[in-house]
Amino acid sequence: MPIYGHEGHEGHEGHEGHEGHEGSASGSGSSAGAVSSALGSTRDGTLGYWDGYPDRTSRVVGRSAWDTVKSLATVPRQAVIDQTIQGLFRVEFKNSRKANTKGTVYFQGEPLVTMYAPTLKIIKEDQFPFLRSAADLRYDRLNEILVETGDIATFFSSVSYLSPGATKWTIALLQAVFRLCTRVEMPVKLGFDVPRPITLSYQVQPIIQTPGHPAWPSGHATESFAGATLLNWLVRDPNGKNAPKFDPDALIAAQVPLYRQSERIAINRTVAGVHYPTDSMAGAVLGVTMVEALVNLMEGKKETTARTYFGNRYKGDFNLSLLSAEMQPGGTIKQKPLAIDPKGVPDWLQDMWDTAKHEG
Repeated sequence: MPIYGHEGHEGHEGHEGHEGHEGSASGSGSSAGAVSSALGSTRDGTLGYWDGYPDRTSRVVGRSAWDTVKSLATVPRQAVIDQTIQGLFRVEFKNSRKANTKGTVYFQGEPLVTMYAPTLKIIKEDQFPFLRSAADLRYDRLNEILVETGDIATFFSSVSYLSPGATKWTIALLQAVFRLCTRVEMPVKLGFDVPRPITLSYQVQPIIQTPGHPAWPSGHATESFAGATLLNWLVRDPNGKNAPKFDPDALIAAQVPLYRQSERIAINRTVAGVHYPTDSMAGAVLGVTMVEALVNLMEGKKETTARTYFGNRYKGDFNLSLLSAEMQPGGTIKQKPLAIDPKGVPDWLQDMWDTAKHEG
């Protein structure tokens, strides 16, 4: 059975599988008809006289929005979270007829991430040699690659504490970030339409099936660096002697464990033969910058970091050291402050955020 790469990315939502018992509570499935019939006959046999008027005080009337959110089933809760968070972002390209060389992701209506795509010359002459070298690691990384086609959250749980019971809202926010990334990265991929390695060489022969969307930026890099950026804040020790402040640049330079996981997940896609290093560089910039803005917004900050990645000038490989180097003055990743407005954050989302910060 073929592995269809990132198309199965929502497999990592298994961390939210603790609510599977909702199925038994609703009597859904093959026995639903029998359950409904049994409930109906039971009512007829036990109800007695009822005058048709309410006979209890509802516990949900007058409750807070946060209490309502906590009571929502998984899918409705995801819909509410996604509408709020994803509505902050917008993707824009000038040309909707063919591939673009420049695209922008907006946050609260202002440019947050500007990206310039690599040229085909860079892909062919500079990126393919890295792809060829990485292929030598395929059998060493095979198990990781196969798991990561559908689940990256598990790798973060080996570093941070992720448990459906103990860290429910951390997981809910992490999954929301993954869904946000998909909503943004897919239009970005479409807008740039950078060809996958398999379309340029018969010799690549990826070890997994190439996903059915363009290469740049890497979705795995986007999501893994976004997830690490979120968790680096939520699971930090605020009372620790060396409690880190929220500074993704410094954390990347320090190569903290969560970003090491992101790095390996991203590089494994090049090892597998479905991405170039530049895809991972672009994805890292996109994922880090989006979630840095989200964290700053939730923390009531009035400023975040906007970044521009000149992928049309970057010819190198990908790892944390190279990513950090490109963020320095003179690199291909330019940074500047961007004003943001935290006033529009709904109270229930702020409550969720504050709860997540004290989990685990």
